[in-house]
Amino acid sequence: GLCQMPSRFSFDGALMFAFRAAHVRSFLWVFPLAFAGVFTLFSLAILIFAKDDFLQVFQTIEMLEQASVGRGDPQAVFAAILGAMEPLVGWAVFAMLGSWIIWAMFEAASQRRYVRDERFSLGFGGDEIRMMAVGLCWAVMQTLFIIVPVLMFFGAVSTAVGLAADGVTESQIASRVVGTILGAFGLWIVLFFVYAFFATRLAPCFGLTIKDKAFRFFDAWNVSRGRFWPILGAYLILTIVGGIVVSIADQLLQLPMMFMMAPAFENVQTGDDIAAAFMSSGVIVVLAVYLIARLFLSGLLMHVAGAPAAFAARHDPRGSVDDTYRVDTFS
Repeated sequence: GLCQMPSRFSFDGALMFAFRAAHVRSFLWVFPLAFAGVFTLFSLAILIFAKDDFLQVFQTIEMLEQASVGRGDPQAVFAAILGAMEPLVGWAVFAMLGSWIIWAMFEAASQRRYVRDERFSLGFGGDEIRMMAVGLCWAVMQTLFIIVPVLMFFGAVSTAVGLAADGVTESQIASRVVGTILGAFGLWIVLFFVYAFFATRLAPCFGLTIKDKAFRFFDAWNVSRGRFWPILGAYLILTIVGGIVVSIADQLLQLPMMFMMAPAFENVQTGDDIAAAFMSSGVIVVLAVYLIARLFLSGLLMHVAGAPAAFAARHDPRGSVDDTYRVDTFS
C-alpha cells in the first residue's frame, strides 16, 4: 500500500486516492454492500412498522376527495392533509435519527480506511459519536446557507394561496409575488457559490476528526489552505462522473422494478388496496432488490467522493499521517 502512494498532497493524489489507499481490493465492494444492506433493512423496517399510519393518510385523502372538502378553500384542504400526516411525524423523526447514526457509522468506517489505513469495520463508539457531532455542524452550515431563500419562497407561496382564497386575479397575484420568487432564486445562486467555497475549505473536518480522535470542524480550514482547487476539482470530477453513472443505472433499475410491481397494482381501487399491494411479499422483495442495487451505488459514490478531502486531512500540515507511519516502521 504505502509505497505507491504519493507522499505529498497533489491533485493527482486527491483524485486517485480512493483507488490507491489501503485495502483497495476489499473496501470498494465490502463498504457499499454493507451500506446498501443496512439502509435497505432500516427503510423496509420503517415501511412495515409504519404501514397502519401510512394507510390512515391514504384513507384521509380519499375521504377528502369524496367529501370534496373546501372546493373554494385551498387552506382547508391543506390543513386536513397536514392533520392526516400527523402520525407520520414520529416516524420521520425516527428515520432522521436512525439515518444520522447509520451515516456516522459508515462515514467513520470510510475515513478510518483513508486516514488510519484500517480495514472495513462497523461499530458505535467515540469515532461515531464525534462523526455525528461533525455531521450535525455540517447540516447546520448547509441550513444557514439555504434558510433565507427557502423562507422567501415559502412566504411568496403562502401569500399567493392567501390572495387566491380572497379571489384576487392571477395576474395581480403574479405581480405581487414574482419579485420575491426571483429574488429568492438569485440569492440562492449567490449563496450556493459561497457555500461551495466554505464546504470545500471545511471538507477535511471528517478525516481530521478521525485522524486526531477528537472533534474537529473549523481546524479543517488550515488543512485546506492552498489546496482549495485540487480538493474541489477532484471532488467535482468524482461526483459528476459518479453521479451520471448512478443516474443511468437508476433508470435501468427502475424499469424492471416497475414492470415486476405492475401486476400487484392492477386492480387497485381504494387506499386499502394500495396499502395491501405495497405490503404484499412480491412487492417488498422487488423493492428490496432495487434498494440494495441503488444504495450499493450511493454507498460507493459516498466513499469515493470523500477521498479528496480525506487525502488533505491525511497530509495535515501539522503532521502528516505518512510521517507517523514512517516513524512507526523504524520504532
